[in-house]
Amino acid sequence: MSEPQKTWTIATTAGDAVSGHLPAWAHDDPTAANVAPDQLPVELADISHRAYFDGQLLRVRDGASTAADERVLWSVLVCDPYAEEPDPRVPVVNVAIVDDYWVTHLDPDGLAELAAKLRAQADRLDQEIRPQLVASRADWAAHSNV
Repeated sequence: MSEPQKTWTIATTAGDAVSGHLPAWAHDDPTAANVAPDQLPVELADISHRAYFDGQLLRVRDGASTAADERVLWSVLVCDPYAEEPDPRVPVVNVAIVDDYWVTHLDPDGLAELAAKLRAQADRLDQEIRPQLVASRADWAAHSNV
């Protein structure tokens, strides 16, 4: 038995309302009431369904500072149903790769450790996040009215 489908609703002070599919994986519900009618397009454009996935913790440096532990290759499952561009109107995954950070001075053991962490994250992308993306897109296609 599947769980009941959830929806969000944005209602204006003029009595108008827009509703849409709220994916089970979404962290936030964009439901809002008493929205000024002229703000409805803004509220709709701001809807962003998201689920976050940790990346790998690596010691990195940006060339200007000392080394620090940073998360790399973390990802976000996103659906922006009222986006201007068509791609994010269905669930997609964005992968954050640390901007201008380098993993430096790797010896053979350090390089092997980095490779293992990247392999582990690649496995997670393929085995955990990709199936959720496929299921999310199917759910979106079945229940979204956008």
